[in-house]
Amino acid sequence: MVHKTYSLAQYLRGSVRNITISDESLMSICSHVGLEPYTDFAQTTEKDREVSLAWLYVWIAGSPVQSGGFTEEDGDWRSSENGERMSASVLKNYLAMANRIFEKYGLEKVSPNKWGFVGTGFRKIRRYT
Repeated sequence: MVHKTYSLAQYLRGSVRNITISDESLMSICSHVGLEPYTDFAQTTEKDREVSLAWLYVWIAGSPVQSGGFTEEDGDWRSSENGERMSASVLKNYLAMANRIFEKYGLEKVSPNKWGFVGTGFRKIRRYT
């Protein structure tokens, strides 16, 4: 039997269901604890694993409630792929789980008021004085 190592990336991907996490996102998440995503899981501390998991939860909580899909049509042929959809309360729960881990290790919590995306569009503001 060939011994295969279990990586931190595999642990993080296995910790959430039905969510696709790109390698770039894993690199960003793991950089918060100073580890490479493909570090051997057995070589990490419990704190490193849990804080990495917390940053994964923050990454998920920062995701849009719905990411779009697409539809292609050609004559009688039609293909459609739906995007992911999560409720705002589920995203809020991910943030709460992350904050519980941050609190456990005395790290600064992430507040929804401190980060996020506000889509206001582009417009020229004219001021009269």
